[in-house]
Amino acid sequence: MIKSHYPGFFTQMDLLKDIKQKRTKQKQKKPFRRDVFNQISGIVKQYRLTKSFLDILDKVGDYLSPKNLNLTRIREKVPLESSLFSLATKDEYSLTMAIISKVDNSYPRFAHSPEEILLCRPLYRLNPALAPEKLMRYHFETLLLHERAKANREI
Repeated sequence: MIKSHYPGFFTQMDLLKDIKQKRTKQKQKKPFRRDVFNQISGIVKQYRLTKSFLDILDKVGDYLSPKNLNLTRIREKVPLESSLFSLATKDEYSLTMAIISKVDNSYPRFAHSPEEILLCRPLYRLNPALAPEKLMRYHFETLLLHERAKANREI
C-alpha cells in the first residue's frame, strides 16, 4: 500500500486498521450499571420507605452537626441486594421520583441505603467531582467526613 505524503490523510490500510480497532472496542462487554431510578427504587422497596422519608430529607442538615457524626470510623459499603430492574408500585414509583428530584445530583446512583441518600446533597455540596470508584467503595458518611476535614484544613 502507498504511504500518504500528506499529513492528516490516511492510506487505505490505515483506514481499515482503524475501522477494525473501533469495531473490536464496540464488541467488548461493558459492565451493566443500574440507573438512578432502579437504584433508588430498590432502596425504597428493601427498606420500605414511606413519604415521611421526604420530610427527613428536607431536614437532613439538622442531623449533620460534627458531634452527631463519628469521626473515627471508616465505613465501606454494604452491598445492596436487589434486582437489576425494579418493578415498583404506584406509591413506590412516586416516592422514588420525589427522592430523585429532591436530591438532584449524580450521587444517588451510588447510594446503598436510606442513610446514604440523606447524605447525597451535603456530600455533593462539599465536592461535586468525587470519583465514581470512591462513591462505589466508601460509605457516604466516610466521604463526607473526609471532605469536611479537607475543607477545614484549607481554611
